[in-house]
Amino acid sequence: MRLRRVLATLILIFAVSLSSLCSAAALHYGDRGDEVKEIQSYLIAQNLLHVAADGVYGTETVNAIKDFQSALGLEVDGVCGNMTYRILRAAAFDEIDITTFKLGDYVPEYELEISGVEIDTPSTSTTTVGSVLSAISTVKDVIQYAGVGDVIKMGMQGEGVIDLQNKLIEHGFYDGEVDGICDADTVDALKDFQRSRGLAADGICGRRTYLAFDGNSYEEGNSYTNGFPNYSRVVRVEATAYSSMEPGMSAYTATGTLCRYGVIATDPSFIPLGTKVYIPGYGYAIAEDTGGAIVGNKIDVAFDTIGECYEFGRQWIDLYIIED
Repeated sequence: MRLRRVLATLILIFAVSLSSLCSAAALHYGDRGDEVKEIQSYLIAQNLLHVAADGVYGTETVNAIKDFQSALGLEVDGVCGNMTYRILRAAAFDEIDITTFKLGDYVPEYELEISGVEIDTPSTSTTTVGSVLSAISTVKDVIQYAGVGDVIKMGMQGEGVIDLQNKLIEHGFYDGEVDGICDADTVDALKDFQRSRGLAADGICGRRTYLAFDGNSYEEGNSYTNGFPNYSRVVRVEATAYSSMEPGMSAYTATGTLCRYGVIATDPSFIPLGTKVYIPGYGYAIAEDTGGAIVGNKIDVAFDTIGECYEFGRQWIDLYIIED
């Protein structure tokens, strides 16, 4: 009898300990510390978090994690659990291609060694944010390499940056050295170019910026123009992105049309369904969808692929309401 009690007590202690370990492995709203700062640094590198890595798991960090989870088809709860952390960290160290990643794809779990720098897996890691960032700095040329046609942002290096700098020179926006390093001068020149083409001046060279280099910008009907629409008013909105390719998403909008590029979800009391709008850097769109989280001045912008959703992220934009 005593043996049974001892075994029951040990099982209870083990269960409580396991529960504590599991809860400690996940980072939530309100958490603080180096672990939070670490994931914030990864989110900033992915252009999902636009505040300093202060080690405080606040609203901005929750929203950035949700954006990441939504783009990857994970459960969108704003909590950085084991799977979210593994994928986010693998993306930061360029172990997976985040633009083509799908749930079920391989995510490294073993100890990784790059250029002689050993990095522990999340499950056994005692690595502080300082050593992680030091490792990132050591392998900077690996984790920030940009090929021709890749999405390019501050700090990246490679043939893609050389191509970008040459394009900026051809269009008269850059007079610096073609060194393949996306530094502040390159980003400033890129922003000037984006403004000149009516794009969102975010300093990130993505698909629509590449189109603009060829003299094109997206317009309704998949045609392209350099013009700017007539509009009746401009509203400031918080925009997120979604796609019918995301797990659990319907192929149809709330109005029964296909969910596709050129559709936005709105709060009908703020922007009525059927309203035609123009979004700089995206093009013309029609309000044909709604969403439970789309309330007031929030909109959801439809894309054809999850990768495009990830690139768009969450941002404040000027929405141009088009005259009838």
